[in-house]
Amino acid sequence: MNDILKNEDIHPHTPDVFERETEDNGFSKGWGFHFQPSEKYWIDCHTHVSAKTDFRQALDKWFDWAVAWRLAKVILLDGHPKAMKNAFSNDPFFYDELARTIGDDEQAEFLYAPGVDVPYAEPLVEALELGAKGIKLWSPTFIIEGRQPDEFEHPKWEAFFKVVNERKLTILWHVTQRMTSSPYTGGSLHAYWADGWKKGVKFTNEDLLQSYLRITDAYPDANFVGAHQHYVGWERLEQIFEEHPNNYIDTSIGCFVRQGDMMYSEDQSRIRDFFIKYSDRILFGTDTGIGRDSHDETNRLGLMGHQRFIRQLRLPYDVLQKVSHENTERLFGIEPSSDKRMGNIRP
Repeated sequence: MNDILKNEDIHPHTPDVFERETEDNGFSKGWGFHFQPSEKYWIDCHTHVSAKTDFRQALDKWFDWAVAWRLAKVILLDGHPKAMKNAFSNDPFFYDELARTIGDDEQAEFLYAPGVDVPYAEPLVEALELGAKGIKLWSPTFIIEGRQPDEFEHPKWEAFFKVVNERKLTILWHVTQRMTSSPYTGGSLHAYWADGWKKGVKFTNEDLLQSYLRITDAYPDANFVGAHQHYVGWERLEQIFEEHPNNYIDTSIGCFVRQGDMMYSEDQSRIRDFFIKYSDRILFGTDTGIGRDSHDETNRLGLMGHQRFIRQLRLPYDVLQKVSHENTERLFGIEPSSDKRMGNIRP
């Protein structure tokens, strides 16, 4: 066992393995010495939910199952509820209703998702007052509707981003969209792009990404989380991280391992090095959904597949905690989940 413990950088173990070396006069020394670092809990920063869903029922149903997988909290997005009644649409669902429904529930937070045609600062401020922890933006609308890739740079958005910057808020932003299919994760060929091309879209993913990066540079006090790793590889992400210090990514979709699969050692090693080097810049997220129109078993496999990816990296204990929950808590201003509330899954 001593030889194993000397290679902690390569084969990390959970801290309690070392505690048993001396605790209780070493009575349990060597018991469970193979245990790898385990997350205290997970926070999913990227969970979709329908505005037509009974939030209370959907949350309870999800956590009845997910707590066994140490999921402590979800950050809800989508549904596009409006913060100011009758101000910008006739949408029957509002953030004040969402805030009341969630209440003091420690299992859920929500983001303000204005869409691409609500550039106003007022509903953002009201949503924040109602408890929104940040913002969700979604650029594929520009693809689907045959619009321009730089519309978030238009002057009409300046007041919105000024609030974001002044309050040091965090935006979870789906910027680009892969063109290839991804059967491994169930992704279809030319998703969104097929619609856009019919409407004359000529711009590319690079145009969308460059517009986004110009915005992140223009508002350096805000934090920007690129959903799905921007659909770019690890080398490009290194470049983005080095050149844009307020940029982050979530793990959704790309960071996934199917049930029964094991990553090749070469892939595991390359990605592990990246996660350790940029351990402060990666947030756990799954892009799963809860509530109406969601498929329970698919979402369960989604959560487990993203957890499986992280677990197969065999990250050091401190890095694992950052990725699984600490980075999300820091960027979105969320209180850590208490040990008493989470408890232990088994004695």
